[in-house]
Amino acid sequence: MFINEKLVPVKSNPRTSRLYQSYIKTSQFYVPTTVFTDASGKEIGQIVGYLASAQFQQEMDTILGDRVT
Repeated sequence: MFINEKLVPVKSNPRTSRLYQSYIKTSQFYVPTTVFTDASGKEIGQIVGYLASAQFQQEMDTILGDRVT
């Protein structure tokens, strides 16, 4: 529930979405990849691959730090 309450989740298909065009062209890109951005759209971190929920939460907490309260 944290993600839906505190963040703006966006699901996108990397094959058809313009959102991922720059990632596909500039680096290796794996699915699933969760990209975290600030309000201006600047990337602040990524989680690459599937993680169990507890590990995903830890990685997300590390990336977001004190940005979200």
